[in-house]
This record gives sequence, structure tokens and C-alpha cells, in this order.
Amino acid sequence: MIRGTRHQPPDLRRQGSHSRQLLTTKINGAAMSIMNTCSFCIELLHCVAKDADADFSGVGFICYSDLSGLPHLALNVPPCSVRALPVVGVIATGAFLAEASRGSSPLHDGFHFIAAQGFALTHVCQFIAPVIPSDLSNVQFAAGARHMSAQLASRAQGIEATALMAKDGNGVVYKDGIKIFEERLR
Repeated sequence: MIRGTRHQPPDLRRQGSHSRQLLTTKINGAAMSIMNTCSFCIELLHCVAKDADADFSGVGFICYSDLSGLPHLALNVPPCSVRALPVVGVIATGAFLAEASRGSSPLHDGFHFIAAQGFALTHVCQFIAPVIPSDLSNVQFAAGARHMSAQLASRAQGIEATALMAKDGNGVVYKDGIKIFEERLR
């Protein structure tokens, strides 16, 4: 968790990138572009795909405003393998996740958490246990445990969006239990 860290949200725009929604706000009198969470997830998937090596094993991440609605546990990883967190911004986070998602990396398992405010990677290698709703009529059944976990986690209170990219390069983003993006990225 980030405490006492003071930073302005980074300018997450990149030249030549696919279209995405940007919101403009004034912070201390200066206009700043702030990407919305779903657009950030899509852009981050593109960054990971661009930086991924041949032994890419897939990646999953969750953008959150509050984690109390999503049961989770940290997986056991060697302390020396975890870089100093937080990692801030789409390019730096994309590079970190591409490296962490190599099959040879001790960080390739679990979901990674990104604080929606400031888009800072705050947790790595998390096991998630999203609640299965008693009424399944509004659930889109997904193929595979990773997809189902991401879809159900996106329904939890405090979770802004979830995203994953499979080993084959297919990327998806879920918001409120709905798949809002799917594209072959590699």
C-alpha cells in the first residue's frame, strides 16, 4: 500500500499509440491528462505485449480503488526478486510486467495489483479468491480459471477493472463482470 507518497499522476500518453479515452482535469491550476482505468488497462496490455519475450507465460492484473472487497493472499516469492514498489506509469509498469511474466521469473504467477489513483503497481504475485455470486444469471461464463477469476474479480466492490493476456497473446479487459475488450496483441 502506498502511504505518504506524494506524486502527480504521470502523463500516460504515447505518440503513435492506439486511441484511448483521456480525461482532463486541473491540478494546482495546471491541466493534466489522466487516462481512465479501462483505457489504462488496454494501453498496459499493449505495452506488455510489445516488451514480452519468447518465454512469456501470460499476465493478469487488477486495477483497484479499494482491495477490501476482494479476498487475496500474497504468493511466496523470493524477497530479492521483487523490485521496489510502487512502479508508476504505463511504460514502466508494462516493462516490469513483461519481465515478471517470463516463464523463468519467480514473479510469473498470480495477479498483480495496480492502484487506480496514480496507476501505481503496488502488489505482485497475488492469489485471488473472488466471490461467486449466488445468482449466476448475469455471469458470462469464461473458458479457463484465469479468465473466470478475472471476470468475477471485476465485479467486486473497489475493483475498477481486471485484465489479462494469455500466453498466446490474446488480451482481455473486464469491467463489472463484462468483457469490454478482447484483442490478439502478440
